[in-house]
Amino acid sequence: MEIRLDRKTALKKVKTLVLSSRAEVENFRIKLEKNFRTDFLPNRVERSEKSYFGVKCDLLAPEVFASSRIVVYIHGGSFVGGSRESWRGFCSSFAHAVSSRVIVPEFRLAPSYQYPSSIEDIECVMRGIIAEANAAQISDENAPAPEIILAADGSGASLAFSVLFRMDEEKRKSISKLVLFSPWLDLSFDNPIYAEKKSRDKVLNPRDIRYAAELYTAASNLSSIHVSPLKASESNFVNFPEVFIQSGENEILLSQAEQMNDLLTCHGIDCTLDVVPEMFYMFQMAGDTLLESSFAVERAGKYVNKRADLTDKELVERERLIKENNITRE
Repeated sequence: MEIRLDRKTALKKVKTLVLSSRAEVENFRIKLEKNFRTDFLPNRVERSEKSYFGVKCDLLAPEVFASSRIVVYIHGGSFVGGSRESWRGFCSSFAHAVSSRVIVPEFRLAPSYQYPSSIEDIECVMRGIIAEANAAQISDENAPAPEIILAADGSGASLAFSVLFRMDEEKRKSISKLVLFSPWLDLSFDNPIYAEKKSRDKVLNPRDIRYAAELYTAASNLSSIHVSPLKASESNFVNFPEVFIQSGENEILLSQAEQMNDLLTCHGIDCTLDVVPEMFYMFQMAGDTLLESSFAVERAGKYVNKRADLTDKELVERERLIKENNITRE
């Protein structure tokens, strides 16, 4: 497969991840699935299906993975679109990068199923994953301690925080990391981005965020920490996992990522904010047209695996893979 580096095509594709305030929900869903659904899984990742308390999930397994680690990935899609099928390609790349199996739940979507339906579905999956991890630990005392990671992008970040906030403090200890791509963190009416007249963000705008928020839940819920996690206080972060946030420099939501970084750090939570120069909202999902996408996902994987910077040998290997896969730098 040849990867042609084409920023214009990447932007056009990524724009279909966002529900426009002028679009019908069903048309948005169809277009999103058309652009991102794929039968090809990269890096020889294998897919199977699992179900936790009635919630169907993809189980994506790379060739090499840490047996004690599992990632639950919550897809974005403006709360109303997206599926395990349309996120299958990206989550397979992510599974390879983090050397882990990745679970992608098929949760209910707004507006037919408003808040907190999607959160409840993800909670079912988390309950099953935690039970499996505990059972494995009991059956083999010499096995490494289980590592459960929660990951999300876009509107999925709001769901991820809510799942963690709704856990009891003891159960929250079982989640080791939270990994976020271009997160939505404040949907409240007093969100400062609604007052912005001009933005460098060519993908997402305040009208789209507000439209999606209104379809997702009643106006009275928008300032809740379960919808707008930036409203959380110190008591909500007891036993909270460490956090990795990756955003593009040109995102309208970058200020929210920076605020969350400050909030977590203030409350003693280890947070890493990775801002990628000149990049736009969810550029990570344009891996077939943008080399920065692949390298950004690599950095997320490096964080999860706690690896140091690439060695000279690894840099040489990367160049070999680029040539082997006909990746062109145009």
